[in-house]
Amino acid sequence: MIELKARKIIITAIAAAMLLACLGMIPRLKAEQSNKTVAFAMEFRDLMTLQVQSDSTANEIWEEINKLGVIGLSVSEFTGEELTLINPLLLKYGPAEQFGLSSEKILSDRAVIIMDRSSSYFGPLYKYLKLKMPAVEMAEIGAEVAMILPGNTSDFKISAFVPDLYGLDFCRENSIPILFRPGSCPASGASDTAAAFDHLTSIYSDIKNVTASGMIMAGYPDYKSLAEVMKRKGITFSQTEFVKQVGAAGFAKTMYPMVVPLHSLTRDEVISRSISRLQITERFVRAIHERSVRLIMVRPYDLNMGGGLGVFIEDLELTGGSIKARGYEFGWPSNLSVWPDSLAGALACGITLIFCCWFYIVRLNAGEDKGVGIKALSFLILASLVISAGMWKVPLLARLCGGLCGAFAAAEAALSALESYKKPVLGAVKGLFIVTAGGLAIAAFYGTTIAALRLTPFSGVKLTLLLPPLLVLIHDLRRRVHPESLPEIINRPAVWGELFLIGIMILAMLIMALRSDNVSNVPAWEVAFRELLERTLLVRPRTKEFLIGYPALVFYWYVVRKGWIPGYREAVRIVSVLAFSSAVNTFCHFHTLLSLSVIRTFNGWWLGMLIGIAAVAVINYAVVPMSKRLTGEVHS
Repeated sequence: MIELKARKIIITAIAAAMLLACLGMIPRLKAEQSNKTVAFAMEFRDLMTLQVQSDSTANEIWEEINKLGVIGLSVSEFTGEELTLINPLLLKYGPAEQFGLSSEKILSDRAVIIMDRSSSYFGPLYKYLKLKMPAVEMAEIGAEVAMILPGNTSDFKISAFVPDLYGLDFCRENSIPILFRPGSCPASGASDTAAAFDHLTSIYSDIKNVTASGMIMAGYPDYKSLAEVMKRKGITFSQTEFVKQVGAAGFAKTMYPMVVPLHSLTRDEVISRSISRLQITERFVRAIHERSVRLIMVRPYDLNMGGGLGVFIEDLELTGGSIKARGYEFGWPSNLSVWPDSLAGALACGITLIFCCWFYIVRLNAGEDKGVGIKALSFLILASLVISAGMWKVPLLARLCGGLCGAFAAAEAALSALESYKKPVLGAVKGLFIVTAGGLAIAAFYGTTIAALRLTPFSGVKLTLLLPPLLVLIHDLRRRVHPESLPEIINRPAVWGELFLIGIMILAMLIMALRSDNVSNVPAWEVAFRELLERTLLVRPRTKEFLIGYPALVFYWYVVRKGWIPGYREAVRIVSVLAFSSAVNTFCHFHTLLSLSVIRTFNGWWLGMLIGIAAVAVINYAVVPMSKRLTGEVHS
């Protein structure tokens, strides 16, 4: 009877999964490589501010910054409050009584816009307002016209309803792509908002993109009408990273695939977090290079008193140069091309999940080096095909299996590396190979276009981080890798050192889970450290890998070979698992270029191993000899 060793089977299966994953990712790689056009955009109002602060005209400033990558201008709608402060359209705005229009039908605080009929803005504005709010009334006041809005001035204080026609005209005259930012207006229904936008874009065909302004998406909660207009006219939507706007995420899903990710950094954030000009540049470069953002909203951040235009140009030159150095070109970006779902990726995930689960059970029963019959192997292959087909056809099953696939792959990678203390180089390579294969399998199947745009979350992210340490712990207790079994640990008195370590590890895992993919929970000093690594290595490895997990793995090999701390080795083993959990998790960031995920994983591996070797060398050749000398002196 033909039998194959279980160890050879698992490595062969992982290799097959990696091959299938690579085949399945070809369409995605092509789409990523073709999506290399990026753009800076800036507020039209900021352009006007730079004009009045310098000796240059708006056109001259535009020509200069356009050469540096500012491809489009952002134009917004004015709120009632802004109309009282900013008035480029030469209109009057206020309560009816201010203009002598109050009556029995028109209450004194009714919001009113007064405009000269001869103004070039009157026709477009009245038409827009009438479409946006059909209840708008018009009254003649000599040569002027009063547009009586359906609400009082307090209703329109923060409602956006008057488009900046001056800014739109400037863009049209200079053929500048417009990023239009409509705001919420409770007096305008979804279909009315869409009709007004349809009319506006028929006049200003340079409107190429829309992003939400304020806290609520225009037209919320009925997205269909506005989305239909935008799709019909080929206008994309941008959801701003890390900014929570009511309705923006839902609208982005409705607009799929016509979505272009946008990154913006507000003045308040820059000042409150003391972000330097260099850090701003690095943040923008990372957004483009690591998270596939294609629109960056740039601003003069007023970090220097005076010389605003010169400083702004310097920042554009620095940021633009860094972006071009990474292979990108400036132009108006299009949405990411849609690639097909990957059947090969489903097969890769199915093979990884079934064979890693099977081998984990084999490990629990100490059968790694035993033979496996043809019938058992055939059953495993059939089970892989069945689970792959189920994941391909049943979305619920796919959601359930994703995290398990990553978790068991990470656990197998960790166990393969940990058991190789006699051949650490081989163990390190095996661990890297298995964890990369598992990560690529997940990326091939779950890394769809809609996931790459972050419109659907990957449900297995937390599971890939938290389950592998538990799997390794169960394995170690079952196999008595730890000197005591679980019943023995439970029945004996607690050791304070163990309790302390357990508490630290639980806290660390909770922090890791909470901070995963959440930049708001990262302190400023760590951000600065990350940026230093980014400048040095081009692709920053993850802290959990190169500073914690892999050094712990090297330290574990060292203490096992020395026969030290048998009662505390389990803690070191669990900590080392974090490296492999984190590496798999890296591939779950589907918005990151695949090539960068591979490089980041490799950087974390070699740098972590190097740090671990250096730490062990210090312990072996400095700490231990010094400890022996001190101990000898005490005894003497």
